[in-house]
Amino acid sequence: MTSEESLRLLLQILRGELPPPDLDEEDWMELLRTAGHQTVIGLLYKAAEGFPEGFRLPDRVLFTLLAKVRKTVRRNQELSQAQKEVLEILRSGGLDPIVMKGSTCAARYPSPELRTGGDIDLYIRETDFERALEVLRASGIECSPKPDTSLAFMLSGCEVELHRRYFDLHVRQAILPPVGTPEAELLMLSSHILKHACGVGVGLRQIIDFAFAYKAYPGDYQRLHELFRQCGLSRWDALLVSFVKDFIDPGTVVPEKVDSADLFRIVARGGNFGHFRDSRLDSIQKHGTFRRKMDTLRRILSNLHFSLRYAPREVFPFIAGLFQENLH
Repeated sequence: MTSEESLRLLLQILRGELPPPDLDEEDWMELLRTAGHQTVIGLLYKAAEGFPEGFRLPDRVLFTLLAKVRKTVRRNQELSQAQKEVLEILRSGGLDPIVMKGSTCAARYPSPELRTGGDIDLYIRETDFERALEVLRASGIECSPKPDTSLAFMLSGCEVELHRRYFDLHVRQAILPPVGTPEAELLMLSSHILKHACGVGVGLRQIIDFAFAYKAYPGDYQRLHELFRQCGLSRWDALLVSFVKDFIDPGTVVPEKVDSADLFRIVARGGNFGHFRDSRLDSIQKHGTFRRKMDTLRRILSNLHFSLRYAPREVFPFIAGLFQENLH
């Protein structure tokens, strides 16, 4: 199977459709690889639980899937404990950090412990940032700067990032919704996906995070999409929500139905943050920082047509920021 064929089949299974009866063991192993690249192993496992009685996965596939699921659950337990620790430290200092993505998104999954976790992202208001650093230092934690102006540190084997900015957008503050509202979370998730789609690539898990949050949205969808229009993201908004309707949830409310093929190709080509596109993973694992950064810049430029089409107002600030991050 090609990467696009494998992704289409994976999406069908995640929607609750039965897999074709003629899949052999190697086809299933390829499907597992795709689910791993897209960091949705847990969702594939949940879908497999719904297969009819008598439908049996090949033993090698089943054992591999179970091993990957156990690893996901263990990692999520570590992340949960580390997040609890850092929140306790910051709150003890009178701070009120906001969890970005991570456990907030996982809570909407059928089984939150099966969402593949990465790091812990916390938003700290600019006025509280220096105080947060003081509180962490008092607990023996020193932060390291990252090129995107966030700060990072390790806690209990997990990376924690402190963010000064909640939105990956360059619009007037007056347009943006208050942080902590459902509108703000959806705008944050959407713009984060857009940034990576315009950069090195983006995977299915990030879009599914958005899809669950979008489905749970308690407000007026028309007003929500008007917010995206005011932010200059109407084309991107239509593309992302059309992808969700086409491949994840057919009942999704769309502002304007468009062909989602452009986004599908990006997801199929690179997987999670583009790590599996061509030699991207090899560049990350085996080569130095310079080659990795040059690879990133090359991919940003190769996606320029996509960026100009779906985020014309954001494209130059996005690219300038990405160049700055990768030349740092």
